[in-house]
Amino acid sequence: MIVTPEETRLLDGSSLPMMILDNELRFVYGNSAYLQAVHKTFEELDGVFVFDAFPEEPERVASVSSLFLKALAGKTTQLEAQPFRLELENGEVTEVVWQATQDPIRDKDGTVVGLIQRAEDITKQYELEQRNRAIGYELSHRVKNIMAVVSSVARITGRNAANVDSFVRSFTARINAMSRTNDLLSEGDWHGLDVEAIFRNELSPFDMSDEPVYSLYGQPIRLAIEAAKDLSMVCHELTTNAVKYGCLRKDGGHLSVNWSRKGDQLTIDWRETCSHEIEPAGDSGFGTRLFDMLPYATVERNFTPNGLQLTIVMDGKKVFA
Repeated sequence: MIVTPEETRLLDGSSLPMMILDNELRFVYGNSAYLQAVHKTFEELDGVFVFDAFPEEPERVASVSSLFLKALAGKTTQLEAQPFRLELENGEVTEVVWQATQDPIRDKDGTVVGLIQRAEDITKQYELEQRNRAIGYELSHRVKNIMAVVSSVARITGRNAANVDSFVRSFTARINAMSRTNDLLSEGDWHGLDVEAIFRNELSPFDMSDEPVYSLYGQPIRLAIEAAKDLSMVCHELTTNAVKYGCLRKDGGHLSVNWSRKGDQLTIDWRETCSHEIEPAGDSGFGTRLFDMLPYATVERNFTPNGLQLTIVMDGKKVFA
Protein backbone atom coordinates (compact mmCIF):
# COMPACT_ATOMS: atom_id res chain seq x y z
CA MET A 1 0.00 0.00 0.00
CA ILE A 2 1.12 3.59 -0.63
CA VAL A 3 0.66 6.61 1.62
CA THR A 4 -0.04 9.69 -0.48
CA PRO A 5 1.77 13.02 0.05
CA GLU A 6 -1.53 14.56 1.23
CA GLU A 7 -1.95 11.85 3.85
CA THR A 8 1.67 12.25 4.90
CA ARG A 9 1.27 16.00 5.43
CA LEU A 10 -1.92 15.44 7.43
CA LEU A 11 -0.45 12.77 9.73
CA ASP A 12 2.90 14.53 10.18
CA GLY A 13 1.06 17.50 11.63
CA SER A 14 -0.31 15.41 14.51
CA SER A 15 1.37 15.41 17.91
CA LEU A 16 0.00 11.91 18.49
CA PRO A 17 2.38 9.10 17.48
CA MET A 18 0.96 7.27 14.43
CA MET A 19 2.25 4.48 12.25
CA ILE A 20 0.86 2.45 9.34
CA LEU A 21 1.44 -1.25 8.66
CA ASP A 22 0.50 -3.13 5.51
CA ASN A 23 -1.43 -6.41 5.60
CA GLU A 24 1.85 -8.26 6.24
CA LEU A 25 2.49 -6.09 9.30
CA ARG A 26 5.39 -4.29 7.64
CA PHE A 27 6.02 -0.61 8.18
CA VAL A 28 4.66 1.69 5.49
CA TYR A 29 4.69 4.95 7.40
CA GLY A 30 5.50 6.58 10.75
CA ASN A 31 4.87 10.23 11.51
CA SER A 32 7.42 12.48 13.21
CA ALA A 33 5.88 12.02 16.67
CA TYR A 34 6.04 8.23 16.31
CA LEU A 35 9.64 8.20 15.09
CA GLN A 36 10.67 10.46 17.95
CA ALA A 37 8.86 8.27 20.48
CA VAL A 38 10.52 5.04 19.31
CA HIS A 39 13.94 6.62 18.73
CA LYS A 40 14.09 5.46 15.11
CA THR A 41 14.37 6.95 11.65
CA PHE A 42 11.91 5.84 9.00
CA GLU A 43 14.79 4.42 6.97
CA GLU A 44 15.30 1.94 9.82
CA LEU A 45 11.62 0.93 9.73
CA ASP A 46 10.63 1.11 6.08
CA GLY A 47 9.37 -2.31 4.96
CA VAL A 48 10.47 -4.02 8.19
CA PHE A 49 8.17 -6.53 9.96
CA VAL A 50 6.95 -4.78 13.09
CA PHE A 51 8.19 -7.46 15.52
CA ASP A 52 11.59 -7.54 13.82
CA ALA A 53 11.87 -3.79 14.32
CA PHE A 54 10.85 -4.11 17.96
CA PRO A 55 11.67 -7.60 19.30
CA GLU A 56 9.61 -8.59 22.31
CA GLU A 57 8.96 -11.56 24.55
CA PRO A 58 6.70 -14.19 22.92
CA GLU A 59 3.72 -13.52 25.19
CA ARG A 60 3.84 -9.80 24.44
CA VAL A 61 4.17 -10.46 20.72
CA ALA A 62 1.16 -12.78 20.88
CA SER A 63 -1.08 -10.27 22.68
CA VAL A 64 -0.23 -7.36 20.36
CA SER A 65 -0.22 -9.48 17.21
CA SER A 66 -3.75 -10.68 17.91
CA LEU A 67 -4.98 -7.08 17.99
CA PHE A 68 -3.17 -6.27 14.75
CA LEU A 69 -4.73 -9.29 13.03
CA LYS A 70 -8.20 -8.31 14.22
CA ALA A 71 -7.63 -4.84 12.75
CA LEU A 72 -6.60 -6.43 9.44
CA ALA A 73 -9.85 -8.41 9.66
CA GLY A 74 -11.76 -5.13 9.70
CA LYS A 75 -12.22 -4.43 13.44
CA THR A 76 -11.04 -1.44 15.46
CA THR A 77 -9.01 -2.68 18.45
CA GLN A 78 -7.69 -1.15 21.65
CA LEU A 79 -4.29 -1.79 23.21
CA GLU A 80 -4.45 -1.10 26.94
CA ALA A 81 -1.36 -0.27 29.03
CA GLN A 82 1.12 -2.38 27.10
CA PRO A 83 4.82 -2.20 28.09
CA PHE A 84 7.39 -2.06 25.28
CA ARG A 85 11.18 -2.15 25.36
CA LEU A 86 12.90 0.47 23.23
CA GLU A 87 16.58 0.75 22.41
CA LEU A 88 17.89 4.31 22.69
CA GLU A 89 20.50 5.93 20.48
CA ASN A 90 23.24 5.21 23.02
CA GLY A 91 22.38 1.50 23.08
CA GLU A 92 20.56 1.57 26.41
CA VAL A 93 17.18 -0.16 26.65
CA THR A 94 14.24 1.56 28.28
CA GLU A 95 10.69 0.38 28.89
CA VAL A 96 7.68 2.54 28.06
CA VAL A 97 3.98 1.88 28.46
CA TRP A 98 1.64 2.68 25.59
CA GLN A 99 -2.04 2.52 25.00
CA ALA A 100 -3.13 2.58 21.37
CA THR A 101 -5.98 2.25 18.93
CA GLN A 102 -5.68 0.20 15.72
CA ASP A 103 -8.04 0.98 12.84
CA PRO A 104 -8.25 -0.94 9.57
CA ILE A 105 -7.29 0.91 6.36
CA ARG A 106 -9.40 0.11 3.31
CA ASP A 107 -8.87 0.81 -0.37
CA LYS A 108 -11.53 2.32 -2.60
CA ASP A 109 -13.15 -1.11 -2.98
CA GLY A 110 -13.45 -1.57 0.79
CA THR A 111 -10.73 -4.19 1.03
CA VAL A 112 -8.53 -3.96 4.13
CA VAL A 113 -4.99 -3.24 2.96
CA GLY A 114 -3.36 -2.33 6.27
CA LEU A 115 -3.86 -0.72 9.65
CA ILE A 116 -3.11 2.59 11.30
CA GLN A 117 -2.14 2.81 14.92
CA ARG A 118 -2.58 5.90 17.08
CA ALA A 119 -0.51 5.58 20.24
CA GLU A 120 -0.16 7.45 23.53
CA ASP A 121 2.72 7.20 26.00
CA ILE A 122 1.18 6.63 29.45
CA THR A 123 4.37 5.53 31.21
CA LYS A 124 4.21 8.16 33.97
CA GLN A 125 0.50 7.56 34.56
CA TYR A 126 1.04 3.80 34.65
CA GLU A 127 3.96 4.09 37.09
CA LEU A 128 1.85 6.36 39.32
CA GLU A 129 -1.02 3.86 39.30
CA GLN A 130 1.39 1.02 40.14
CA ARG A 131 2.93 3.08 42.93
CA ASN A 132 -0.50 3.96 44.35
CA ARG A 133 -1.51 0.30 44.19
CA ALA A 134 1.66 -0.69 46.05
CA ILE A 135 1.08 2.05 48.64
CA GLY A 136 -2.49 0.85 49.10
CA TYR A 137 -1.32 -2.72 49.63
CA GLU A 138 1.38 -1.61 52.09
CA LEU A 139 -1.11 0.60 53.96
CA SER A 140 -3.56 -2.28 54.25
CA HIS A 141 -0.76 -4.53 55.50
CA ARG A 142 0.34 -1.99 58.09
CA VAL A 143 -3.21 -1.35 59.31
CA LYS A 144 -3.71 -5.08 59.81
CA ASN A 145 -0.44 -5.27 61.75
CA ILE A 146 -1.39 -2.28 63.89
CA MET A 147 -4.81 -3.75 64.65
CA ALA A 148 -3.18 -7.03 65.66
CA VAL A 149 -0.82 -5.15 68.01
CA VAL A 150 -3.68 -3.06 69.45
CA SER A 151 -5.69 -6.22 70.08
CA SER A 152 -2.73 -7.84 71.83
CA VAL A 153 -2.04 -4.73 73.92
CA ALA A 154 -5.70 -4.56 74.95
CA ARG A 155 -5.75 -8.24 75.93
CA ILE A 156 -2.57 -8.13 78.00
CA THR A 157 -3.43 -4.77 79.59
CA GLY A 158 -6.79 -6.18 80.62
CA ARG A 159 -5.15 -9.12 82.35
CA ASN A 160 -3.08 -6.83 84.54
CA ALA A 161 -5.59 -4.03 85.20
CA ALA A 162 -7.14 -3.79 88.67
CA ASN A 163 -10.26 -2.02 87.38
CA VAL A 164 -11.74 -0.29 84.34
CA ASP A 165 -10.13 3.09 85.11
CA SER A 166 -6.73 1.44 85.43
CA PHE A 167 -7.24 -0.35 82.13
CA VAL A 168 -8.27 2.86 80.34
CA ARG A 169 -5.26 4.80 81.64
CA SER A 170 -2.71 2.10 80.76
CA PHE A 171 -4.26 1.20 77.43
CA THR A 172 -4.56 4.87 76.36
CA ALA A 173 -0.94 5.56 77.30
CA ARG A 174 0.28 2.60 75.26
CA ILE A 175 -1.80 3.54 72.21
CA ASN A 176 -0.51 7.12 72.48
CA ALA A 177 3.05 5.78 72.51
CA MET A 178 2.31 3.82 69.34
CA SER A 179 0.80 6.95 67.79
CA ARG A 180 3.90 9.04 68.55
CA THR A 181 6.08 6.39 66.95
CA ASN A 182 3.92 6.37 63.82
CA ASP A 183 4.21 10.16 63.66
CA LEU A 184 8.01 9.89 63.76
CA LEU A 185 7.99 7.18 61.08
CA SER A 186 5.74 9.29 58.88
CA GLU A 187 7.98 12.34 59.30
CA GLY A 188 10.89 10.13 58.20
CA ASP A 189 8.95 8.95 55.13
CA TRP A 190 8.72 5.43 56.63
CA HIS A 191 12.45 4.78 56.30
CA GLY A 192 12.80 3.60 59.88
CA LEU A 193 13.91 5.45 63.01
CA ASP A 194 17.19 6.23 64.72
CA VAL A 195 17.62 4.57 68.12
CA GLU A 196 18.30 7.91 69.82
CA ALA A 197 15.13 9.44 68.34
CA ILE A 198 13.07 6.61 69.83
CA PHE A 199 14.40 7.19 73.36
CA ARG A 200 14.26 10.98 73.13
CA ASN A 201 10.67 10.79 71.92
CA GLU A 202 9.61 8.84 75.02
CA LEU A 203 11.81 10.67 77.54
CA SER A 204 11.21 14.22 76.25
CA PRO A 205 8.63 15.05 79.00
CA PHE A 206 11.50 14.91 81.50
CA ASP A 207 13.57 17.55 79.69
CA MET A 208 11.81 20.26 81.74
CA SER A 209 13.67 19.23 84.88
CA ASP A 210 16.31 21.63 86.23
CA GLU A 211 18.77 18.76 86.53
CA PRO A 212 19.22 16.23 83.70
CA VAL A 213 17.46 13.03 84.75
CA TYR A 214 18.63 10.91 81.83
CA SER A 215 21.56 10.53 79.47
CA LEU A 216 21.77 8.80 76.08
CA TYR A 217 24.98 7.48 74.52
CA GLY A 218 25.43 5.60 71.27
CA GLN A 219 26.30 5.80 67.61
CA PRO A 220 23.66 6.72 65.00
CA ILE A 221 21.81 3.49 64.24
CA ARG A 222 18.65 3.37 62.12
CA LEU A 223 16.16 0.59 62.77
CA ALA A 224 13.70 -0.92 60.32
CA ILE A 225 10.03 -0.02 60.74
CA GLU A 226 8.89 -3.05 62.74
CA ALA A 227 11.98 -3.05 64.96
CA ALA A 228 11.51 0.69 65.58
CA LYS A 229 7.90 0.11 66.64
CA ASP A 230 8.89 -2.74 68.94
CA LEU A 231 11.68 -0.77 70.60
CA SER A 232 9.32 2.19 71.03
CA MET A 233 6.85 -0.01 72.91
CA VAL A 234 9.66 -1.42 75.07
CA CYS A 235 10.96 2.08 75.79
CA HIS A 236 7.46 3.22 76.77
CA GLU A 237 7.01 0.32 79.19
CA LEU A 238 10.43 0.80 80.75
CA THR A 239 9.84 4.54 81.13
CA THR A 240 6.41 3.96 82.66
CA ASN A 241 7.87 1.52 85.19
CA ALA A 242 10.70 3.95 85.96
CA VAL A 243 8.10 6.62 86.74
CA LYS A 244 6.00 4.28 88.90
CA TYR A 245 8.74 2.45 90.75
CA GLY A 246 12.21 3.40 89.56
CA CYS A 247 14.62 6.23 88.99
CA LEU A 248 12.02 8.69 87.64
CA ARG A 249 9.70 8.30 90.63
CA LYS A 250 11.50 10.73 92.92
CA ASP A 251 13.93 13.60 92.53
CA GLY A 252 17.58 12.66 92.49
CA GLY A 253 17.28 9.61 90.28
CA HIS A 254 19.01 9.16 86.97
CA LEU A 255 18.61 6.97 83.89
CA SER A 256 21.47 6.05 81.57
CA VAL A 257 20.83 4.38 78.20
CA ASN A 258 23.71 3.14 76.05
CA TRP A 259 23.60 1.25 72.77
CA SER A 260 26.03 -0.18 70.24
CA ARG A 261 25.98 -2.34 67.14
CA LYS A 262 28.20 -5.27 66.29
CA GLY A 263 27.41 -6.94 62.98
CA ASP A 264 23.69 -7.71 62.91
CA GLN A 265 23.33 -7.35 66.67
CA LEU A 266 22.13 -4.29 68.56
CA THR A 267 22.83 -4.15 72.30
CA ILE A 268 21.00 -1.66 74.54
CA ASP A 269 21.88 -1.13 78.21
CA TRP A 270 19.22 0.52 80.41
CA ARG A 271 20.66 1.53 83.78
CA GLU A 272 18.58 3.14 86.52
CA THR A 273 20.07 4.81 89.58
CA CYS A 274 17.37 5.57 92.12
CA SER A 275 17.39 8.00 95.04
CA HIS A 276 15.31 5.50 96.99
CA GLU A 277 15.62 1.80 97.60
CA ILE A 278 13.47 -0.42 95.36
CA GLU A 279 12.23 -3.97 95.46
CA PRO A 280 12.14 -6.35 92.49
CA ALA A 281 8.85 -6.22 90.61
CA GLY A 282 6.84 -9.30 89.69
CA ASP A 283 7.39 -11.02 86.36
CA SER A 284 3.78 -11.04 85.16
CA GLY A 285 3.42 -7.44 83.99
CA PHE A 286 2.91 -6.09 80.50
CA GLY A 287 6.62 -5.45 80.02
CA THR A 288 7.49 -9.08 80.66
CA ARG A 289 4.83 -10.26 78.23
CA LEU A 290 5.98 -7.69 75.69
CA PHE A 291 9.53 -9.04 75.77
CA ASP A 292 8.13 -12.51 75.11
CA MET A 293 6.39 -11.17 71.99
CA LEU A 294 9.70 -10.13 70.37
CA PRO A 295 11.16 -13.21 68.66
CA TYR A 296 14.44 -11.53 67.70
CA ALA A 297 15.11 -9.88 71.09
CA THR A 298 16.51 -11.26 74.32
CA VAL A 299 16.35 -9.41 77.62
CA GLU A 300 18.51 -9.79 80.72
CA ARG A 301 17.20 -8.05 83.86
CA ASN A 302 18.86 -7.49 87.19
CA PHE A 303 17.10 -5.71 90.04
CA THR A 304 19.46 -4.03 92.46
CA PRO A 305 18.61 -1.90 95.52
CA ASN A 306 19.66 1.15 93.47
CA GLY A 307 17.51 0.37 90.44
CA LEU A 308 16.85 -1.77 87.39
CA GLN A 309 19.79 -2.90 85.26
CA LEU A 310 18.57 -4.25 81.93
CA THR A 311 20.24 -5.34 78.69
CA ILE A 312 18.30 -5.81 75.44
CA VAL A 313 19.90 -7.62 72.51
CA MET A 314 18.12 -7.33 69.15
CA ASP A 315 19.56 -9.76 66.64
CA GLY A 316 19.01 -10.17 62.90
CA LYS A 317 19.42 -8.33 59.59
CA LYS A 318 15.74 -7.30 59.60
CA VAL A 319 16.36 -5.19 62.69
CA PHE A 320 18.24 -2.52 60.74
CA ALA A 321 17.05 -0.16 58.01
